[in-house]
Amino acid sequence: MAGPDLIPDSEGAGRFLPWVVAVMVFFAALAGAAGLALNQATGTWRNDLANTITVEISPEDGDLARVAAVTKALGETAGIEEVRPLAVAEIAKLLQPWLGGSNLISELPLPHLIDVRLSPNQPADLSLLAKRLAAIGPGIRIDDHKIWLGKLIRLSQSLQWMMLACLAMICFATCSVVIFGTRAAFAAHLEVVKLLHVMGARDGYIARLFLWRAMTMGLKGGLIGLAVTAVALFALSRLAADLEGPLFGNLTLTPLGLLSLATLPLLAALLTALTARRTVLRELSRMP
Repeated sequence: MAGPDLIPDSEGAGRFLPWVVAVMVFFAALAGAAGLALNQATGTWRNDLANTITVEISPEDGDLARVAAVTKALGETAGIEEVRPLAVAEIAKLLQPWLGGSNLISELPLPHLIDVRLSPNQPADLSLLAKRLAAIGPGIRIDDHKIWLGKLIRLSQSLQWMMLACLAMICFATCSVVIFGTRAAFAAHLEVVKLLHVMGARDGYIARLFLWRAMTMGLKGGLIGLAVTAVALFALSRLAADLEGPLFGNLTLTPLGLLSLATLPLLAALLTALTARRTVLRELSRMP
């Protein structure tokens, strides 16, 4: 295309625009990946922990007869779908992320845990259940996940809103940089613009020259930023692999999430192009 060559993209302040866009895309991709991972983890928490409770029996009172009595009482309670006592190996596995794989776990007096799944259609009366379990013996406690799960989800949602706010600020900062860069390029090529005006070029044609220039530089910077982001996310995924478990779930982004991040260079190119066009049209409207 011969037209865009009238406005070189390697002169003046414009030569820094791809690197600025690369930095913006990098931070936008990190914020987007964090938001998507939190949203995915929130869904995992809802699916795995909703309508579930855990009954804990202290080790000093956790003889097999008492565990059997508690299991029977839970099975006879209305609104409970499934009762599953956890084996010692399962309890040790739950403690492993905090205590490591040392022999300390085998030496600890581990409590007996019973995983209970509630019916979503017929909620169980937990207060009545607590009285029935207290009648069996002391040291029996019901851990209702709804309270702390609600707090955890609210925290996750607040962080997701913060990620959206970060994306909005990044877009605003990118537009500001493009505006200043386009104004500088417009001022540097003012004589070319005036000559095009004398030759009868319309404002839309002149704006397209700067549009293509900004789009090319924005796409170049976006691809650089995406490449750096890919390396950073790969390194973070290796570190996050050790955290995956019942609490954090699978932190790996879905193919749809990765595809949405891959569109960031195109969005950056479109944003810079439209911002440059609007800026040039505004500058042209001020010309006599």
